[in-house]
Amino acid sequence: MNPKLKRILRYIAIFMTIVWMIVIFRFSMDDGNSSHELSDSCVKLINHLIYQFTGKDLMMTIAPEHYSMIELFLRKCAHMSIYFVLAINIMIVLFTFNMKMILRMAIAVIASFGYALTDEFHQTFVAGRSGAFTDCLIDTSGAIFGVIAALILYCVLYTIMTKYQKKKGIVQSEYDQKIDLSNNKHIAK
Repeated sequence: MNPKLKRILRYIAIFMTIVWMIVIFRFSMDDGNSSHELSDSCVKLINHLIYQFTGKDLMMTIAPEHYSMIELFLRKCAHMSIYFVLAINIMIVLFTFNMKMILRMAIAVIASFGYALTDEFHQTFVAGRSGAFTDCLIDTSGAIFGVIAALILYCVLYTIMTKYQKKKGIVQSEYDQKIDLSNNKHIAK
């Protein structure tokens, strides 16, 4: 890859990673009521979608304790998903550096875990929120899935690019051979 293009990609990826970290920080700034309302609205949206497809209203059929379990499950999925995206962003930054893949993976997971720790610590200062180490572990598991997704995406793109370059190289070499042959004909005449 062109070094200048690689540098531009690196700056864009760093910018996107910082933006995503700010998004996570902003979610952590929500007080307990705002966070609960957001989770509740997600559950209501899912209920609405289920009602549209099945005609069944979950709010009427599930017990309140089950409703709170669904909300808790969604909150933990949200934790995983935001750190899933963070890890992918970090991996994109690390792909712009020449290093071993295992080192990239370790840096992405450790950086995500470190940010999860600081995020949970930050939440201890927000009204109605608390920090929990289990949330850090949930965040880190999302980051691990993000690293795996980034690796799969990298492998797919790498395979496509090498096939394209091979094809281009074969086409180019055939073109070069035709030029050489035509030059030889001109020399022979």
